[in-house]
Amino acid sequence: MEKNLSPGDSHFSRSVLMDADISLRSQLLIAMPTLNDPGFNKALVLICKHSLQDGAMGIVINQPSGIGISELVYEQGDSRPHAVTIHAGGPVDTGRGFILHDSPVDTEATLEISPRLFLTSSNKILQEIMCGGGPKNSIIVLGYAGWAPGQLEAEISANAWLVTDYCHQLVFATAAQQQWLAAGQQLGIDLNLVTSDIGHA
Repeated sequence: MEKNLSPGDSHFSRSVLMDADISLRSQLLIAMPTLNDPGFNKALVLICKHSLQDGAMGIVINQPSGIGISELVYEQGDSRPHAVTIHAGGPVDTGRGFILHDSPVDTEATLEISPRLFLTSSNKILQEIMCGGGPKNSIIVLGYAGWAPGQLEAEISANAWLVTDYCHQLVFATAAQQQWLAAGQQLGIDLNLVTSDIGHA
């Protein structure tokens, strides 16, 4: 049985994270200034899958890519304009689209992250969103973030990430440019005051 980690457990020891019963699935990762990867600068990542044996998979939810949905539709032969923002979900498989949503859909291409949170890779759902239908709340991303077994645990132990609980308001109703700071506030942390020297002697 999986155990989710609470906001109060934002700093984990390697020994705790190596517990095979612990999963970060449906938790949010907050990138720290110590994370020297420009692709994850001030990133907020939702963990979609995680296990000690298989590693982890997540999507960045707060980095608009600059690509509009009309550009994606144009690639499928339809040039109708639509005002939907596409986010950069991570550096892996950047040509693949995913829809994060909070209500179930009838498709086999859906991963249930939690009873009220789903990740779908389906053109059908994308078309429904374009037409004003589909799930009530959704985020469309291209690509995802992936970690080999033990890699994410090591990065958390090295203070590259903080971990906080999933919050519907934060994910679906907070502007992308505010999500990173808002996630820190869930832990009682003002990320503007955190320096890149944290965790180093």
